[in-house]
Amino acid sequence: MITAPPAGVGPAWQSWLGTVAVVLGVLLAAAHGTEWMKQRVIARATPVGAVFPAAECPEDELVEEGLSRAECEQLVSNVRNYVVSAPAWFSGFQSVLAATGTVLAVVSIGIGAALVDRRRWAPGAAVVVFAALAAVDAAGFVAALNTGPILRDVYLWDALVWFFLHFMLAIGAAAGMTAVGAETWTEGR
Repeated sequence: MITAPPAGVGPAWQSWLGTVAVVLGVLLAAAHGTEWMKQRVIARATPVGAVFPAAECPEDELVEEGLSRAECEQLVSNVRNYVVSAPAWFSGFQSVLAATGTVLAVVSIGIGAALVDRRRWAPGAAVVVFAALAAVDAAGFVAALNTGPILRDVYLWDALVWFFLHFMLAIGAAAGMTAVGAETWTEGR
């Protein structure tokens, strides 16, 4: 008869994978949350027709922020370039990806904690969540490919790096589950 080990008892790889999942989950939740907020702010603050007024750089704010006038004008130019290079569908699509990524990142933190605690259900859940995060990253990569050079510069490499991290985490969890299943099967004979 094949029996699974009780909670809290299991292979060490689960704890290592869980620790990595928690750390990356916190970083990813912050990254996706920031992107979500950025898309919402830019979408609401963009003037009709994407015609921006000249940069307003009050001297007292420049001193307070430690910026020069040229830096202030560059910041406004960066936003203008971002808005002008974004296709009409990009902001909404990016918002959905960022919201989905934020939720999945928070879930991955919980699953990472369950992996550290060596819960029996955690490796299977980890495969699903990491694969879902890889799918979000792949969708972000494809979306960035279909934009202009400015947005490709901003989004492509980040999406690619996160995709490979999540893909490898999913494969690691699946391989660990397979190894544990094989050990359990041979021990149960």
